[in-house]
Order: sequence, then C-alpha cells, then structure tokens
Amino acid sequence: MPGYEGAVNSAFEPDGSLRPAYLARVERVIRACGREGLAVILGLFYQRQSAILRDETAVRAGVANAAGWVRDRGFQNVVLEIANEYPHGGFVHAVIRDPRSQAGLIRLAKATAPHLLVSASGCGDGAVHPEVAEAADFLLPHWNDTREEEIPARLQALRQFGKAIVCNEDDKTGTAAVAALRASVANGAGYGLMLKERNQTFPFHFEGPADDPVFYAALREVTSPARPAAAPFLGEDYFPPPESQGGWRKLEEPEPIRRLAGMDPARLEDLRQWLLQSDQRGFAAVVIRRGYIVLEVERGNSAKTDSRRVASVSKAVCATVLAIAAEQSQQGRLPRRMTFDDPAFGFIPWAEPLSDPRKARITVRQLLNHTSGVCPEATGAPNDGSWEYILGHTGDARTAQLAFDPGTGCGYSTHAFAHAALVCETVTGKPYDTFAIDALFRPLGIEHWWFQYYDGGKGIGRHPSHGLGLPARDLARIAYCLLQGGRWGEQQVVPAWFVAETAAPTHEVNTPEMRWQLNPQVFSHGWELPARHRGQGGRSGEGIPADARSKPGSGGQLIAFVPSLDLVVTRQTGSSGDWAYEEYLRRACAAVLPGSAR
Repeated sequence: MPGYEGAVNSAFEPDGSLRPAYLARVERVIRACGREGLAVILGLFYQRQSAILRDETAVRAGVANAAGWVRDRGFQNVVLEIANEYPHGGFVHAVIRDPRSQAGLIRLAKATAPHLLVSASGCGDGAVHPEVAEAADFLLPHWNDTREEEIPARLQALRQFGKAIVCNEDDKTGTAAVAALRASVANGAGYGLMLKERNQTFPFHFEGPADDPVFYAALREVTSPARPAAAPFLGEDYFPPPESQGGWRKLEEPEPIRRLAGMDPARLEDLRQWLLQSDQRGFAAVVIRRGYIVLEVERGNSAKTDSRRVASVSKAVCATVLAIAAEQSQQGRLPRRMTFDDPAFGFIPWAEPLSDPRKARITVRQLLNHTSGVCPEATGAPNDGSWEYILGHTGDARTAQLAFDPGTGCGYSTHAFAHAALVCETVTGKPYDTFAIDALFRPLGIEHWWFQYYDGGKGIGRHPSHGLGLPARDLARIAYCLLQGGRWGEQQVVPAWFVAETAAPTHEVNTPEMRWQLNPQVFSHGWELPARHRGQGGRSGEGIPADARSKPGSGGQLIAFVPSLDLVVTRQTGSSGDWAYEEYLRRACAAVLPGSAR
C-alpha cells in the first residue's frame, strides 16, 4: 500500500520464531475480546509482511509456533487465518500462494493444535481453491471485487464443501455494503465489513457505528431478535395524532411508567425538580419513551401551543427540511436538483456578485456542519439583519469575507443556515417556510409554528430565514420521526439516508470550533452528537449514548433523540442565554430502567 512501504508489523522473527513483546499486545486484545463475548480471527501472514521470513522453512516454523502459542494460552475465542488472500501476488513465498501448499500449512496448524479451527481467506472475487476449502475448517471468501448480485452464486459454489462460510473482508460502504450483508446472510454466510479509508488508513478512525451509519443501522436490524408484533409498549408502530385530535399518549402513574415505558418514576421526579430549579425561565419540557409522554413540565409555556422562538434548535429543523428537498429533487419532483455535495451558492442568486470568490466552493453540506467559513459567531457579528448584510453586500468584512477556506475549519455559524433557507427556496420553488410546512410539519401533525423573515432591498425582497418557533410537543414530533428512521405512519417523510448520516460527523475537520473551542466532531448535518463533547466550553458527553443526536438552542432549548433508548427529549423557552443542555439529556437517559433499552 503506498505510504506504508518498509513498515514492520509482524509477530515473527526471520526464522519463524515469535516476538514476545508483540504477542503480549495480541494477548491483551484477545482476552479483552473474550470478556466481551467476541471471537478473534487471528491472521498470521499478510502480503508484504511475510517477506520478514527468510524462507519456506521459516514460514512453516511460524505456523507451528503460532498455533502452539494459541494452544498453550488456552484461548477459547480464537480461530486461525493462515494468510490473508493467500493467492495474492504480494506474498514472496510460494508455499503461501500455492493452493496445495497453503492446504498443507492449514493441516500443519491443525496437527499442532487439534482443537483450533483453521482457514485461509481467498481474494476479492469470492473464490476459494478446492484444495484449501477441503483442508480448512471453515471458508473465508472476500467480496471486495464481487458485485452484490453475484454473491448468492459465489456462496452456492462454496456450499458444496459443507463448511461454515464467513466473508471477513468487503470494502463496500453504505448501501452497497448493506446489500452485500443482506445477500450474505440470506444465503447462510457471515459478513465482515472493511472500511479501508476510515479504519485502515492513517489517521485511523474507530467510532463504531458512526464509521458507516447506513451499514451499522442495517447490521443492527439484521442481528436484532424479532420483537413480538403485539407488544403494547413498542413505539415504532405508534404515531400520535395532531394535538387537536388527542395528541401524544401520556403516562402519569408510576406502575404504567415502569411497565409500558420502561422508565424509573423516581428518577423522572428528580428530573422534574431539576428542570424547575435549573433556571428561572418560563419553559415547557417533554420526555417521551416508547411513544409515551412520561414527563411533561410547564412553567408559563404551553407544551401544546406555545410556538415562541426556539433559537438554534431551528438549525436541526432546517437541515432536516433541506434533506427532504434534496430527496424530492433527486426524484425529479422539484424545479432544481440538489445534493448536499453541490455548490451552495449555485442556488443563491441573490448573493451575486459574490463578496468573496471562495464562496463559490462552499457546498450545501458545509453550510449545515459549520465548516463553510461563512460569518462564524466567533467574529462577533450580529446574527440577524437585512439580506444584504447576511449575504455580504453591506461592506461589513465579517459577512463579506470567509473566516477560512471552505472545509478547512469549524466556526459555528447562524448565517450559514440563513443561506441554507435560500438554497431550499431555489430548489423547491417555494419560500422556505411554505416548503417546511408542506413537506415536514403537516405530515407530522404539527399545528403551531412561527417563522422569522429578513427584508432585502430591490432585487432581493423579503424571504423567510431558517429561524422558527415550535411548541415542545411538536418539536418532539420531529425528533420522534427521526427516531423511527424518518418514517411517520406509512410515509417516509424524512429520507432514511439523512437520519443515518446524522449519526456521525459530516466533515473531516479536527481543529477546535472557533467560538467555544468545542470538539468539531460534534457537528453533523445541522444536528449535533452530544456524546462527543469532551469538556470544552463546559460541555461533557459523559453518560450520553453514542448514538444520541441533539440540537441545543440559546435560552435552554433542546431537541434530542436517542435511538438505542427509544427516547425523545425536548425543551422550549423562547428565551436566550446558556443552560446545562447535556445535563438534561443525561438525566433523561439515566431514568431509563436497566435492561429496557432496545
């Protein structure tokens, strides 16, 4: 692999003996996996690393020594892979490449450790030579160069050997990886994902499901046991009618709160008191589990009808609306086609001529994840003003010039979302507020709203920005829709791809956010990943599940959902100022009864 030539990463000495320090590290990994109930495929030879061994005698010695080491350590969670893609031309020793010789190495390992399961993986075409397949205890095809539709035939060919089959390497990603996973499982084989660019290329990233949210969401579905369809507490099949028609179902007594919603009534009461004491603002707060309101606290504000400003919570709503527009545009249902990777200013004709030529390089995605460079709040520029001011045509350098080249920094930007509202208007042919109401609010049964407008001079005029107000219960409808993968009843309201992508950062910036010095990896498409807060700016993600998505707004306002807990949390104040956003979410998560998570 380019850039890694000359690197040494092997447990073997040139004569096939083992390096104790290396094996000590391997043993720590194996035993840690054992504590978590995980099996380890322990690979011996990888193409260029095999050149460390001086000859074929050393190769055979290495196999015997490694198998003996596994045997002597008494591991119960290890299977052996003699070589990764044994026919690969990168192996310098023919004893590894040749199928008959490879079969001999498998038999040598089995003779050394009779209870050890041994195999060797084939190349990306999904084939395994008959000699290797006969000698192996199980088969390890790779799907890198195999199209999804070809997988069933490959598995049919391998099934003749009567062995368990596990694909332990496939470099597909996203929906292609999901198709390969489903094809493998449907045809009786296991499946292994290889995210080459993210997990195997420096700098390495290991963020669990966030590495490929689309794939890991499908993996969870495939590996989760089926639930009884008639179970009364399952929120997935419940969608509340509009508030004027009865609204959310609600639990108030301790016993049904425990039994139906899986929540701790005492912790919820503690949360109620904390909310009341956390500040002196008027507010409405709602906690929903399994589709039941289990806590609703109001002080001056109505959770059903009060649609005062929700501040930056509107950024998450705007990104969600823009995702719907992108999806509908790709289906040919709107005047313009748009993806999040398109240049944003191609949809903002009112910005011409551009006040900074670099603006032409800004993508829609960058407007949504605070990496555009458009007037970060760190500049001190007011968030509101005329459209001329927002678009950089009033002579104010803070709005006229980008703070950094697009995609190279992270600067929390309200102005960027005002731009996003204009993108939506051009793509849909409707003002942002009209499209948001038609495409998101009405399908979800939202009945109360307020939108912010900016005025512009000749040639621009009056347009809605992204700013809005919604009641706490209606904010919960948006979070609940995303909790259901974007579905509301029988309708896919929000694209499933958008919900999946919000589970991870949507940029590669690693320098701190400019205003609060936050971890930039907190920011996704308008939504944030609160578990990634590391203490900067007084924000900590401790105790918050990794799959949680949230968006705080000035004044102690919050929208959040946690798929792994089937949990929705909102708070609306219509105010401004700081608040302990993560503490609210953390306490709500802690109120989930142990063993009742998804």
